[in-house]
Amino acid sequence: MKIEIDIYNSYLEVDLGQIKRNVEKIKAGIGADTDIIGVVKGNANGMGLVEVGKHLVENCGIKILGCASVFEGVTLRDAGVDGEILVMGGIPCHIAAAVVKYGLQTPAYDMEYLKLLDIEAEKAGKKALVHIKVETGLNRIGVKPGDDMEALCSFLKSLNHIKVCGIFTHFIQSGNPDKTVTYEQMDKFSKAVSQVKAHGFELSYIHVANSAASTWLKDPIVTHIRPGALLYGFDDNFDENMDTKNLFGLSEALSWRAYITNVKTIQAGESAGYDRYFKATKPTDIATVSIGYGDGYTRTLGTSGKGEMLVNGKRAKVVAICMDQLFLDVTGIPAKTNDIVTVLGKDGEDCISVLGLQKRMNQTHLALISVITNRVGRKYIRTSDQ
Repeated sequence: MKIEIDIYNSYLEVDLGQIKRNVEKIKAGIGADTDIIGVVKGNANGMGLVEVGKHLVENCGIKILGCASVFEGVTLRDAGVDGEILVMGGIPCHIAAAVVKYGLQTPAYDMEYLKLLDIEAEKAGKKALVHIKVETGLNRIGVKPGDDMEALCSFLKSLNHIKVCGIFTHFIQSGNPDKTVTYEQMDKFSKAVSQVKAHGFELSYIHVANSAASTWLKDPIVTHIRPGALLYGFDDNFDENMDTKNLFGLSEALSWRAYITNVKTIQAGESAGYDRYFKATKPTDIATVSIGYGDGYTRTLGTSGKGEMLVNGKRAKVVAICMDQLFLDVTGIPAKTNDIVTVLGKDGEDCISVLGLQKRMNQTHLALISVITNRVGRKYIRTSDQ
């Protein structure tokens, strides 16, 4: 059942037009010899797995999507996405049958899983496509170059219903101004690529660059970059040198709006929130807002003293938070019931940006927006070229 946007206490406004413009700028930045795997894991950074995934395929020229789990891949398939889908995370063995049924590509590193995948593919009369996952330092999943890779390649050649179509790894800190570790990982990955090719595998997908590396890493062996955050306007590089920050000139593609549900003045000595979290030292105008940590505005953010929202173009400080509602200090700000509150995005001349909030909170943007729950509506717009 489709739920209408006007029943929600708050909503994300996702600008599909801006996402398309970001994709175009990324393509221009990486050049014609490199393609894009569009990463939509984490509910497309909180913006909506299905809507954003279909938009990337149907309107942005993305031929293959990347996700984190089989659940996400199946959700995309059920929504009508019939192109290539790569699940990048580790796969529990009991899900092998679903991988084959839904035509998903998965990582190759664990022989037990690959054995089961081969059996399920044989039952279905299909070939299961895999990307060899190389361990270069993250130590999450993957096989190290050398003897372990030799053993994996030999095993893969013994399986009649699995086809190797790609190879990849994941960087540890490619957004760091010091690229030493990233280049060390790249060197290990290059050796693994040569090793795999020596076994006769044809690799259509050779990918290593996450969002941060996508803007600066250039290597002739790479066929695809693998941006997620970058698609949505978030450049993960944290070099303060503006010559390297947001190199492609991207813009954030989402806003978050909520509503004031009550305004009152409390006196010195009165409080707002559970356990008297905020205590007024003088007459203070308090606005109650229609979101809480149950919507994904994290309790840490709500109690840090660093949270701010925009009310009629003016910044108001978050002073306390509950699961379903929070409190703003709107003293000196014209505010009334049902006024729109901008949690993220622009209001007038000011903006609460995701990257700005990330810096204030010393958290990644993913920790701030991928946790936005389904109680928050998603409204999709397509702004014209700007």
